[in-house]
Amino acid sequence: MPRPIESGGTGNRLDDEQRDRVRDCLTRAQISLSQDRFNRFVRDFEASIDHFRNAARECTFREAHDALRALCNRCHLDKPPVQVLREELRKLPKAAVESMGRRARVVIPRLFPGETIEEAVFDPPDRLAARFLVWAASADDQKLVKALQALSTDGGRAVRGRNRGGGKRSRARFEPAVMGVVGGTGAPSLWGGAPTEGARHELVMHLAVDWLAATGQAPEAGRSDSTGFGDLVHSVFQWLDVSEDPSEAAAYTLRRYWDTLKRQKEGSAPFVMPVVCTECRWVRQGASRDEFFCEKLNLACATAREAEGDCRHEGLLFEVV
Repeated sequence: MPRPIESGGTGNRLDDEQRDRVRDCLTRAQISLSQDRFNRFVRDFEASIDHFRNAARECTFREAHDALRALCNRCHLDKPPVQVLREELRKLPKAAVESMGRRARVVIPRLFPGETIEEAVFDPPDRLAARFLVWAASADDQKLVKALQALSTDGGRAVRGRNRGGGKRSRARFEPAVMGVVGGTGAPSLWGGAPTEGARHELVMHLAVDWLAATGQAPEAGRSDSTGFGDLVHSVFQWLDVSEDPSEAAAYTLRRYWDTLKRQKEGSAPFVMPVVCTECRWVRQGASRDEFFCEKLNLACATAREAEGDCRHEGLLFEVV
């Protein structure tokens, strides 16, 4: 039975047995690190695991849509239950809150002149969502209900009644447009399927950057545990107990990661890997494939360079790896 990674007050820490396992993976790749470089690798490694464990729970589009639609229906009642709405708002899936946050930056000033969610120009969706939740927490009941009524839906339309059999249908009904979709009109491409495994993919990406930064060598491609990096990913998935079958989950995520890198390489030559921040985990892709944004400094990549903003101790913000 794999031993789980211990979680302490300052984050997740590898025990001696797990640190030895990391050394074995490096040895399999014929890589030897000094003690200082190995310790730095382990610290980065632990930070990547912290990031993964702190990631918000993922859900399907339908789960997010249905949760926001339920909130929409409740806030349009004759007497909206404000305390229930506040509780449901805090429990909404990440995608649903981000949908409201994107609209809040425009809608809140229109509803309440002089008020904003205090967003910045380059705020990504998750930060807009966080700023909206802060605004909602301090808003009085009347303002909150008015804002939720406007933000949970973007209009709507009448749809055909449900089929009752024998050629009969119920009356046509009005359905709100929630997250760009009107229920009852059919949106099969958005509904089905399992949740995306973005957090696992991001974990592998971070581990690959940690490996590259420590060893100076890009990880060897492969989805099995036959390579040093593959063995490391399989071990981490077992330690984290990410699914009922960690080995299958690791193989699937590695395959997806290498396929993504291959597509990026084909579409963004001459770079062999995407632009990443080698000093922190705050980088996010901007509006296009070639634009990047630093959440830590709240600046676009090019602007951050011009501002000479320090990122950790080396002052190294972005570089091509």
